[in-house]
Amino acid sequence: MSADRYWRPWLLGWLGMVGLALLNGTLRAVVTQPWLGEEVARRLATVVLLVVLTAYVWLLHRRFPLPSLRSAWAVGLAWTAMTLTFEFGFGRLVEGLSWSTMLADYDVTRGRIWVLVPLWTTAVVAVVHTLQRTPRAAPIGGAAG
Repeated sequence: MSADRYWRPWLLGWLGMVGLALLNGTLRAVVTQPWLGEEVARRLATVVLLVVLTAYVWLLHRRFPLPSLRSAWAVGLAWTAMTLTFEFGFGRLVEGLSWSTMLADYDVTRGRIWVLVPLWTTAVVAVVHTLQRTPRAAPIGGAAG
């Protein structure tokens, strides 16, 4: 499979991931934050996004399987680079946020766990690739096909 055949859907797939993240952030701000408070809502939104991101990558990899573990890591790294560029670029240039304000979400010493999102974004494609490529054992008592 040529690199172009798998890079195109995965680079476009990043836009879907951004859409899911923006929807998740909107739901946090509008629904869970007024109900649970900012800190708990942020943690919940982070966990929800990790689960949704995993499901999204699972479906995307089913539709556009990557040819190798190396290509899966390359996609994960590209997604993370694009995500961080978007996040910090938008924060600085559009919202006018300071670096300290933007980096506050990454401060685990203050109970912020957002750092899990870029870490998982880097790894999730390779994890899903590995899980989907692993042969499944035949069910107990069942015939192997």
